[in-house]
Amino acid sequence: MPFRDADLSELEGRIGYSFRNRECLKTALRHKSALEGKEGCCNDKFEWLGDTVVGFYLADYLLSTYDKPRSWLSAMKSKWASEECLAQIARKIELDKFIVLGRGEERTGGREKGSILASALEALVGAIFVDSDSCDLTKEVLRHIFCVDGGLELVFLSVNYKSLLQTWSLKRVECLPVYETVRETSDRKMYRIAVKINDQVLAVGEGKNKKKAEQEAARKAWEKVMDEKSGVSDILCI
Repeated sequence: MPFRDADLSELEGRIGYSFRNRECLKTALRHKSALEGKEGCCNDKFEWLGDTVVGFYLADYLLSTYDKPRSWLSAMKSKWASEECLAQIARKIELDKFIVLGRGEERTGGREKGSILASALEALVGAIFVDSDSCDLTKEVLRHIFCVDGGLELVFLSVNYKSLLQTWSLKRVECLPVYETVRETSDRKMYRIAVKINDQVLAVGEGKNKKKAEQEAARKAWEKVMDEKSGVSDILCI
């Protein structure tokens, strides 16, 4: 499928950056399946570069925004740079509309695959870095892309803290977290839920439904066990 200038201009408008060399953009949007065994350039190399650029941007943001220990920063960076989160951002800027795929991927719903969307976003970032030849300008564009709906925290609201806490608990304590309702208003408009590990209450969360309250409790608990200064992690593992 050939690129149309109108389509490329639309994408440039979405990301807030106009390419000096449109070939960089075209390559970033060309999935390897589009070559279908023929010689040519796909977005693999830009993806490789973009992975590093995205990681640097997220690390810089986290370090300058949060006064947290290294373990917390590393865990959050890993989650935010995950395929799940990057694919979410790709969908927000409707990157799926502009990716060029081979016939096989088109037939099997390649535009909806998280792996393809995340890779395309990283390739786009890599292409911006090369085309702009400027770390500062790339950082500004990334801020526009990643914060399209507000702060980075709003972009990554889908972070599943219950899953993170469960993974940590099974690995370190060899048991599952337990969620207990502490308080429920008579009109059921607010819930207060505690999360326990090894029968120890680690955190309490509130929400308009049980799911939100559990996620809030899990977030607080996960941040606590990631905080090297709290000592909670060592206590639970005794």
